[in-house]
Amino acid sequence: MTHGIFPGCAYLGKGKQHGSPTVRLLLVLLVGLVLPATAGAAIGQGSCLPTESVACEDNTGDIQNNSCIGVDACEENTAAIGNSSCIGVDACETNMGAIGNSSCVGDEACENNTAAIENHSCIGDEACDGNTGDIQNNSCNAFMACDDNRGDIRNNSCNGDLACEDNRGTIGNNSCNAASACSCNISPIGDNQCNTPGECAQPAQCPL
Repeated sequence: MTHGIFPGCAYLGKGKQHGSPTVRLLLVLLVGLVLPATAGAAIGQGSCLPTESVACEDNTGDIQNNSCIGVDACEENTAAIGNSSCIGVDACETNMGAIGNSSCVGDEACENNTAAIENHSCIGDEACDGNTGDIQNNSCNAFMACDDNRGDIRNNSCNGDLACEDNRGTIGNNSCNAASACSCNISPIGDNQCNTPGECAQPAQCPL
């Protein structure tokens, strides 16, 4: 929204004029420069439902097609969102990281996320809620799979309930795919590791 940026400009052309014509002209030109920068974000087809005011209130990021569906789904989002993403109540509320296609599906799936999430990732309620690590493709799919994750996660990893909840280590490809496999982990994990339940969990490292 652009109203109220320069309250004093409401008096231009009304009542007594103050300042030189040059100053008034510069103010008008400045407003003209500012307005395009504050224009609304682009919204694709079938997005921001049930209504834009409910699903995407105060959103400033560009949203592609069939995304941001649900109450407060993309409220106060500031990043770009791809196709068929951010579906569910609060799915991407206050999100700040770029989100790819078919990701962040579930209630609070990517709420308060601040990192990049690629395609087909973070599917499940609270799957990546509060995440701050970059997440690649086909990762973090299940209930709270990467809730409050802090480490970068590669492809096809951290799939399972609580698989990488509160993880703080970098996780490679095809790893940590089981329930609580790497929950509260603080160590780097390579490719094709820790794929049985609780195998690399470090419960003593879980935040209080």
